[in-house]
Amino acid sequence: MVTYTVFPFKSSGVAPSFHRIEQADDALAAAESLKMLAEHRSAVRVTVWREEVLVFSGPSAACAAWLATSPRHLAHCPAVSPADQPCDADCGRLPTPRS
Repeated sequence: MVTYTVFPFKSSGVAPSFHRIEQADDALAAAESLKMLAEHRSAVRVTVWREEVLVFSGPSAACAAWLATSPRHLAHCPAVSPADQPCDADCGRLPTPRS
């Protein structure tokens, strides 16, 4: 088993918490992180790290659905933005509590 660190990011670009998970490989860690993201009320994307290597970055289901509606949305999605960049004003994220 490998230890991964999962960061759920809010729309502000902040990941106020992290989770350590154990999985057999990167794909299983990514799948587990997406389940965690679905249960996280204020996160819009998640990143998964194996030590200092980014192995996955993905959007919430709401963000992914919004991305599918137009190619121009990719430029505004927090799932494809750098970890320290907040959502653009045009992002289609669901309203989330701000902190």
